[in-house]
Amino acid sequence: MTGPDGYLPRHVEARLDSALGSAPVVLLDGPRGVGKTTTAARRAASSVLLPRDLDLLRADPEGYLRALRPPVLLDEWQLAGTDLLWTVKRLVDENPEPGQFLLTGSVEPATYGPTYPLTGRAAHLLLRPMTRAELAGTASEQTFLAGLVSEGPPATGQDRAPAFDLAALGVPGFPAMRASPEPRLVLDAYAHLVAQRAGEEGRDATRLLRTMRVLATLSGQAAPDQRVWDAADINKATWRHYDDLLVRTHVAAPVAAFESNRLARLTSYPKRFLADTALALALADLGVDQLRQDPTSAGRLLESYVAQQLRPQVDALRGNLFHVRTGAGEREVDLAVEVGGTVVGIEVKLARRPGPADAGSLAWLRDRLGERFAHGLVVHTGRDCYALGDRLVAVPLGLVEGRALRSGAG
Repeated sequence: MTGPDGYLPRHVEARLDSALGSAPVVLLDGPRGVGKTTTAARRAASSVLLPRDLDLLRADPEGYLRALRPPVLLDEWQLAGTDLLWTVKRLVDENPEPGQFLLTGSVEPATYGPTYPLTGRAAHLLLRPMTRAELAGTASEQTFLAGLVSEGPPATGQDRAPAFDLAALGVPGFPAMRASPEPRLVLDAYAHLVAQRAGEEGRDATRLLRTMRVLATLSGQAAPDQRVWDAADINKATWRHYDDLLVRTHVAAPVAAFESNRLARLTSYPKRFLADTALALALADLGVDQLRQDPTSAGRLLESYVAQQLRPQVDALRGNLFHVRTGAGEREVDLAVEVGGTVVGIEVKLARRPGPADAGSLAWLRDRLGERFAHGLVVHTGRDCYALGDRLVAVPLGLVEGRALRSGAG
């Protein structure tokens, strides 16, 4: 539930508390405006807020940090450069007790390289755009995916969850935007702010923004890189820089292709998604009313929305999110969650009452993976939960969101 100060719990909190109890340094990463500082500050005894405290920090880094009571929050740590990380390393080498420092930041500058001075000393967690459960203040409850893994599929029956309305696709997952009367304007400004990163790294911000719009229109599609750079009118080298930047800023959230020696000729292309579905809608210049008239686009953005709900649930289980597609596209499973060596296949359908035919690709995946295949879910926009075959279940999207109804509720 929402706290007395209006704070909305996040799915990452249990892992964050566990990390603070086991590692001397915790890095909390994520897109700008996703709530990292707010979440981290609730656990900090002292705070160093950059750039506000940068001069104090630079004057005597070790002395300044030693005088603070842990856990010490270092907000937007990247503004101090890698020297700060080396200082933190020296301090935790002297005192390796858990929970010394909590670092938050939106992006690692490309010039820092892939190796942190804190390697082997820090836990790394990602805070993602908010899910519907987080926006509703119910993220502290057991997630749908955790219940599926520990207890099996949800009970079948009618009216298990409210019917889903496409209007939810336009609700931003950034905490500060939830009260905005014009979220599209705020999302447009957010996209332009992200594009400025290209200018800061010596690239063309206009081209990056155009590339982001292309990725938004490709939501839910397993598109090769060349299709992206051709559509954005950039070259291969520029695309590689932009791709790296969008991943580092956590704006892009591609879903990797599944690999298995039991499945031949699978595609290696990732599925293109942005981390926040409302941001993708804004960049693609699509409104919810337009989606209601365009089932193809609506289906792809619905898949993006389901992926957004699942990512923090998968993170909490230390699992992985994939998609499955044969090279020529004869078979495709929208999403696949791998946890502990088992696989949950997920098909997303813009339909209120999908049937056995809609589970055809899940049955194909089940038959090829054998016992490794735990469950196959056809996630739909209706209210009912019912069996579709061996280990195959039709599940209302409302259950995945954590919006179960009592039996017979309206």
